[in-house]
Amino acid sequence: MSMVFITDVETREPGFLQITWDDGVTREVDITDWLTGRALIEMLQIPEVFRDVKIIEGGGGLEWINGVDFCAQALRLHSDAQENSELKVDA
Repeated sequence: MSMVFITDVETREPGFLQITWDDGVTREVDITDWLTGRALIEMLQIPEVFRDVKIIEGGGGLEWINGVDFCAQALRLHSDAQENSELKVDA
């Protein structure tokens, strides 16, 4: 997979993002399983904190006001895995 960059992000309820990458793919990505384990990351479960996300490094990732960040590539790989999982369930 070649590098992809985020061009747009919208938050839904805590743990759910709608992300558009520069290759034109737009998906809702569930990162709820990433939001446990550390106090700083668990803060993203608070709606006001989760909504305060921005695109960083020219689309190379997302960052929240508390400093938590995820790279665009990891988010895309997670999204691809979710998409493939949904296709298997629907089949």
